[in-house]
Formats: sequence, structure tokens, C-alpha cells
Amino acid sequence: PLVTMPANPMPRPRAIETVGRTVGRRLRPRVDKAFIEIDRAWHLVNGYGQVCGRLASKIVPLLCGKHKPTYQPQRDMGDFVVVLNVSKTVHTGKALDQKKYFRNSGFPGGVRAMTLRQLITKNPLEPLRRAIYGMLPKNKLRDQRMRRLRLFPDETHVHEANFQPGQSAFHVEFDQQDSPAVLTPVRPKETP
Repeated sequence: PLVTMPANPMPRPRAIETVGRTVGRRLRPRVDKAFIEIDRAWHLVNGYGQVCGRLASKIVPLLCGKHKPTYQPQRDMGDFVVVLNVSKTVHTGKALDQKKYFRNSGFPGGVRAMTLRQLITKNPLEPLRRAIYGMLPKNKLRDQRMRRLRLFPDETHVHEANFQPGQSAFHVEFDQQDSPAVLTPVRPKETP
């Protein structure tokens, strides 16, 4: 005669289960932050009266995304940064006449030097741009991060639509000289 097996045989014995330990598949798969979609916010910085180098060192972490809990150095996690009143930043000491910017044509004797004062008269945005560029990590993400930096010489800018209430936008303020940036969300304007 044919012997048939029961429809649901006993499961084979597994490892001993202890408190806090699950055997087999997890109930919910882990979410790897490497594959999370990047949410890019907009930051509005007022450079009026700020020292150029100190301002640059506070903008760089925003461009890299170091203020986010999902920060990864190998990914471009940073936000957009809009800097106003760049022409009204301060340069300390004798930097205006002593600091020099060099470029080279590649030919013998092709080195050209320009002082900070000359560079400011030519383009007032360039000293801050170069300071930020020099402080960013030197890798393939550097140019991508620089594309998210928007510099304006005065109060007017073309990104008003990105700073509307309800969007991911912040005003950046600096409490003391060496403190990190304080981010305050954009609030709706109250009309009387």
C-alpha cells in the first residue's frame, strides 16, 4: 500500500529564539540612506558686513549637506544657497593690497597676478566665489556643488519663487563669529 505524508509536516527545528532576536526574514526591510531621494532646500544668506572668509566657511557645509542627518561624503546631498549683498562683505587687515590671485597662460612667463582690490573692482562676486571654491572638497562633486551657489551683489535676486512659505526654504543667520549657521524656516508675510 502507498503511504502518504501528512499535508503539513512538522517544521524542522530552528535555532533557539531569544528575546530581541528574530529568526528568518525581517518584518520590514531596512531603508538604506544611500538610496533616499535627495530633498534640496533653499538657503538665503545676507552677506552684509560679514567677513568674506568666515562667511565662506559657513556656506560650504550647506553646499555639501553636512547639516543633514542623511549626509554621506560620497554623495552630493547639499542644498541651494543664495547669498545677497556680496559686494558689501568685509576684508580684514591689509588683504585688499597684499592678497594676490594668480593665473597662468601656460606659456613661459605667462603668470599674471591681481590684487584683491583689483579683483573686487573687476567683479565684486569673485572673491567670495573663489573662497568657497577653495574650501570645498577637491573631488568630482565640487563643480556640482558650486552650481548650486547663487551670488548677488545687492538685495535683489531672481529666486523669490523658491522662498515662498510652504516650500523647503530657510533664512540663514549667524549668532556669533565662530558659531554655525542658524536656519529659520521662511514664514508667510503678515498683512495688516
